[in-house]
This record gives sequence, C-alpha cells and structure tokens, in this order.
Amino acid sequence: MFQSKAHHSIFASVVFASVCFLTVANPVLAQKSAKNPVIVMSIEKKGDMTIELLPGEAPKTVAHILQLVKSKFYDGILFHRLEKSDVYGVLQGGDPGTKKIDVAKIGNKSVPEVMQEFQLGNGGSGKTVPLEASKSVHLRGTMGMARTDDPDTGDSQFFFSLIDNHQWDYKYCVFGKVTNGLKVMDSIRPWDKIKSVRMFVPKKKK
Repeated sequence: MFQSKAHHSIFASVVFASVCFLTVANPVLAQKSAKNPVIVMSIEKKGDMTIELLPGEAPKTVAHILQLVKSKFYDGILFHRLEKSDVYGVLQGGDPGTKKIDVAKIGNKSVPEVMQEFQLGNGGSGKTVPLEASKSVHLRGTMGMARTDDPDTGDSQFFFSLIDNHQWDYKYCVFGKVTNGLKVMDSIRPWDKIKSVRMFVPKKKK
C-alpha cells in the first residue's frame, strides 16, 4: 500500500510517534523491554504464578518486597481475603499472623470470624513504605500494596486484582503484574498457603 519512499517515510514517522505515545501513556508497556525483577509465587496444591515487579513505577515498594522475598518472609503465609462482585474483585495475602492458623480446625467458621479470632488484617514485617501512587491502573492480574486509611502504611500485605479495579487507580500502589499463572490466581481461596516466593531463575540453555 505504501510504495513510494515519501509514503514509506511518512508511515515510519507515524508508527514511531505512535509507539512513543503509547510508551509514555502506558508505564507498564514502557517497562516491557526493561529487565525487571521477576518472582515466582508457589501456592500449595494450586501451582505457580510468575510475577513481574515494576521498580520503574514503585522503586521503594519493589525494593521492600524483594527484601521480604529474600528473607523467605512469605513462606507459609495464608491468603485471608477474597471478595469478588460485578463491581470489584480482590485476593489478599501477606499477613504473617495467618501462620498461627490450623486450617484443619477452622471447621465451619466464616472468614470474618477467623479474621477476628486471630486478629488478621494488620500484620506485617514491621517496616512500612510510603505510598507510591503509580501511574499504572489496576487491571486484572496486577499486584498492589495493601494499606490502611493512612497511605504510608504499606508493608508485607498485597492484593491481586481479579478483575479491572479502576476505582482504586492512582490511590494505591501497583508494583507488579502476573505474567503467567492467572488460572492459579483465580483458583486461590482463603486459607490457601503460599508455599514459597522466590526470585525467578531462567533455565540455562544447554
């Protein structure tokens, strides 16, 4: 369709400008070419999720999470919150207080009852990070930093957006995204255990 050199030059300029615009307008897209840190979260009896962290969006938050990962902080922690409706969908974990729960003894207790009994929802590592209200939006599969009404109380607790949660855009910190394992994310229920979270190590070519 573009046969002449003039047309080819115009077409190339338009494509270049379009790519530049998309890269600036969408920070997540802009980071695809960068070598961002990647972690693998293994869920007991469910499988693995590969998660790309976004230090360009939230450098302090990502550095904090990586420290927790390296210290094996998340190993053995249970997910404690799952809410999904037509309005929003969220899966939350990261409270070390869940390690005290013997799932076999929960019985028919509801999630709110168990949370109240073990005072869940406020636990963390003891080190908080200031809110880095990212430019990335809460699309399905993104990983955000949970916090209280005080914006600078983010610590170890995180949440996955099960659907697009645009009502939280620019109010919470998006610091990662699931790049593989969305089906695993969808299958997780309260009291499912995080077996481990480790840095992703690519397989060496033979």
